[in-house]
Amino acid sequence: MKDVAVTCYIDSHKDIIAEFGWLYKSWLYSGSWLTSDIVAFHHPILSPEDLPQDKGVIYIPVMPFSDQYSQWQDYKFINSIGFMAAPEAGILANYKYVLRTDCDCFLTPYFNALRPRLTTFGGGQYTQVPNVTSRLMEVAERWKIAPVFTNVGSTLMGYANKVMMYSLVHLEYCRRLREEEFTDADFVKGNMGEWPGWYAGVLSMYAGQLAAQAYFGQAMNIGGLDVHCMCHDQLSPSDYHIHAWHTYQDFSKLKWREGKYLEHDMTILDITKISDYCLWITGSGPCE
Repeated sequence: MKDVAVTCYIDSHKDIIAEFGWLYKSWLYSGSWLTSDIVAFHHPILSPEDLPQDKGVIYIPVMPFSDQYSQWQDYKFINSIGFMAAPEAGILANYKYVLRTDCDCFLTPYFNALRPRLTTFGGGQYTQVPNVTSRLMEVAERWKIAPVFTNVGSTLMGYANKVMMYSLVHLEYCRRLREEEFTDADFVKGNMGEWPGWYAGVLSMYAGQLAAQAYFGQAMNIGGLDVHCMCHDQLSPSDYHIHAWHTYQDFSKLKWREGKYLEHDMTILDITKISDYCLWITGSGPCE
């Protein structure tokens, strides 16, 4: 019996649908289909027949979290977390381990060996300036959380029960952070802050760090997940999962969406290198 569920949320946007295809193809190529199922929750408007068909892929319709709760209608990123609170997410308890990820990601051939004793997170890049770090520390102190780690990423893998419980804490901290730091009035007025400073556009990342520190404390690891897609190094045994970051460096999902790889010679790719592996999995672009 497969002991790992790779889970994500497929929203109705065409880019997210295309990116799920990357995750699926990497699941096949990496051999992960032998040891894991993909449990993909999706917008009910999507038909599973329009998505990759495989006996190892389970599709479950769930209304987007941002459609269920009006205070989140202007923050669609919450959908990549919110599905974990749906009753349908109980299916994940049938697995020993859960990888909660986004669609714009790639599993590597080394993913099959990952069975972390401690819940493992990827890394983020949202504390690039001092005022964000200090603001998060202020919130942590106010909420009586010991600030153990910083730049905790969006992807995590661990025992199913721990990933599911953490996800509920994460959602609650999203709500609490918005209530205290990014109010509805701020969203209406467009007072979102400015990246890379304290910015409402990544509040779910801030909340994820606070939730990880509160729920796991020091009993967690960071690394091996959310590897940078624009890295040109050789894939190593500690590179389990790659994330398509917002960048114009190769590999770039932004360039892919714009068809910038349509003329790229795919025969020269070295798929043992991280960036080339991503481009090879995705193909030349959406217009091919």
